[in-house]
Amino acid sequence: MIPKEGMNIPVRFEVVKIRHRNEANGYTILQAKFIDYPSTYLPTSEIVIIGNFPSILVEDEFEGVGSWKSNNVFGYNFVLEQAKRVVPQTEKGIQEFLKRCAKGIGAKTAEKIVKTFGIQTISIIEKDWKNLLKVQGMGEKRAKAIHEKLIVHKRFEEIAMYVLSQGASYNTAIRIYEAFGESAIMRIKENPYVLCTIPKIGFAEADRFGRAERVPFSHVERVKYGILQFLELNTKNRGNLYTEKQYLNERIQKFLLDYGAFKAEKNVEVISPDRVNEALKFLKDEEKIAIEKEKNGTECIYMKSYHITENQIVRHLKKLIEEPKTPIALTSQIDTFIEEYQATKGITLAQRQKEAVYMALRNGMSILTGGPGTGKTQTINTIIQCIKSVKPTAVIHLCAPTGKASKRMTELTGMDAMTIHRTIGLNSFEKENETSVIEGDFVIIDESSMIDAFVFYKLLESIDEDVRILFVGDYEQLPSVGPGLILRDLINSNKIPTTVLNEIFRQARESQIVMNSHKIINGVKTGDEDGLTFDVEKKDFYFVRRSDKIKAQQGILESVESFIKNHGYKLQDIQILSPMRKGDLGVWQLNRLMQQKYNPPTAHKREMKLDEISLLREGDKVIQTTNNYELEVFNGEVGYVKYIGLNADGDQIVEVDFDDKTITYDALSVEELELAYVMTIHKSQGSEFPIVIMPIHASQEIMLNKNLVYTAWTRAKQTVVCVGTTSALDKAIDKNDNTLRNSKIKDKIIEQIQPLAS
Repeated sequence: MIPKEGMNIPVRFEVVKIRHRNEANGYTILQAKFIDYPSTYLPTSEIVIIGNFPSILVEDEFEGVGSWKSNNVFGYNFVLEQAKRVVPQTEKGIQEFLKRCAKGIGAKTAEKIVKTFGIQTISIIEKDWKNLLKVQGMGEKRAKAIHEKLIVHKRFEEIAMYVLSQGASYNTAIRIYEAFGESAIMRIKENPYVLCTIPKIGFAEADRFGRAERVPFSHVERVKYGILQFLELNTKNRGNLYTEKQYLNERIQKFLLDYGAFKAEKNVEVISPDRVNEALKFLKDEEKIAIEKEKNGTECIYMKSYHITENQIVRHLKKLIEEPKTPIALTSQIDTFIEEYQATKGITLAQRQKEAVYMALRNGMSILTGGPGTGKTQTINTIIQCIKSVKPTAVIHLCAPTGKASKRMTELTGMDAMTIHRTIGLNSFEKENETSVIEGDFVIIDESSMIDAFVFYKLLESIDEDVRILFVGDYEQLPSVGPGLILRDLINSNKIPTTVLNEIFRQARESQIVMNSHKIINGVKTGDEDGLTFDVEKKDFYFVRRSDKIKAQQGILESVESFIKNHGYKLQDIQILSPMRKGDLGVWQLNRLMQQKYNPPTAHKREMKLDEISLLREGDKVIQTTNNYELEVFNGEVGYVKYIGLNADGDQIVEVDFDDKTITYDALSVEELELAYVMTIHKSQGSEFPIVIMPIHASQEIMLNKNLVYTAWTRAKQTVVCVGTTSALDKAIDKNDNTLRNSKIKDKIIEQIQPLAS
């Protein structure tokens, strides 16, 4: 009798051949032979089984439940819904099983173990590790390790089979097992959305399990965790510290439908305001969110951590601004120093530069801002030298948000500079994280436009009450990747002394990079009188006109090749910056082309697949995409892949050389790496490169604005090359980066902090 399609059939089978396997999610197409099948009739002579397996090798045995599915091209396939590995029943099979499941056991050890216990080997080892001491040469430490690995493997594999059957990845199975252990399946079945509490497992993945467990579309647990995901994405993608409740109510229905696992469902229930209120109440009671109500009745919903962050920022600022500090130098001392400094150095400081020196040394907290060529570096050095002059024993700290920015600060000042994270010992995104206190006399924080709300909070918390602070940054640049508009909020509050350097020095006027950057901020276009210039004779700014996307790709690759072959640059001197990730001129596609051209596969270079379309290869330039406090490597740090292989336990690792350290990534943390031959303009902030190449094309107009272009151009120390169309550039210049991020920091500073004394 021909089995009905979809009818569940219990089977036991041996793997004959593996035709296709995706290691990321365990999806496998294999050829098999049935050991146990409840019928004498099979719909096909060649048994092809499709399923998800955490690990699988030829000659493995499994038992499970599945059904036949017909395919017009390939005929009948047996699709497994669930499966379980069967422990082999022959001594040879048990030896292979031991080698596979308890990494570190070699062929000889496996043979000795099986000779000692026979076909009962597995059950004897599972029962008590001490039984292994009967094996000749087996020590206590090794016996315990083999026992533990076997137990863990058995428990993990059952959980992994369940997780993979829902379409999740093998790495997700590892994360779930690490979080919940052997109770994972029970925990998921009780409440699938508990998965949202595991780092790097979001609502969308949890919702697949929710749908499989038949959780209703409008169930309060689903809505609750959907709201949390909505708030998190609003923070991550838009930089908001809070979300207005009305905005949430208007969009939560569509979000749950589009972002969750119910896309194919018809006539799903409407999420009512009452259900949203119920979910919000639970979240508030669980202290996952906080809600503030404004005078006009607007309700502002915060993730709890960011509500704490915002209020702590204002509290620390109030203390630092309102509590008087003795000026580090008297006005007369600054007068004398500036006169002698100018004479000794043979320079003349601009009026605004002098004002900045007085401001920084007479106030407890101040801000210095300005664009390229306006003398920020010279002003910083003047301030440092003035402090050393009036107080030779002064302790001065220099820091910046990224490793690149701090290294550049060291080069420009001749003093040691560190990242903010290292300066204060920040090693987790936790309110309780203990940080080091910055003691001394003065701290200068460069590239302050990059500082997000959480880092700013921890920085302020770490500054001793006697330390004076100078924030330095360019407020015309893009805001921080993380949430908040810190530098702009501080300046716009008008509660902190600020000097804006706006005079471009004569030498800087010779640079097309400097002049074009200032022009676009002022709205000057390519065709305007005294407009943007691309004078090839100056060799510092080029515009390669290519309207076709594929020809623009070629123009970018040709430019890289020209700098290397004709001008003596190295590949690491050149950075391609793109406004977006997707598309022919986006980060992903250009990275693939650069990898293919400049780090192609060879017999000696090992590789590691990241997903279906991208991989890492030894020698690749890579960027860290998130803060990893455990590994002490942070968002935006760039390095090179040194080694891909296995560690002593047989687990896959990737070693990456950064400027000042080598980091070892495991199979989970390696997901935080991306190729970096090309990076987004946001990721480039705080860095400088000899050569910057940037596509500016009509296909990217949705992302282009003048602040984005300005940020990209000001990353270049020597040369900028734009590839695309001047019409796309002119349209970008018409668009401001009117970043409006939901934050009450500025308003709370204005309301709670006393005005500066005149």
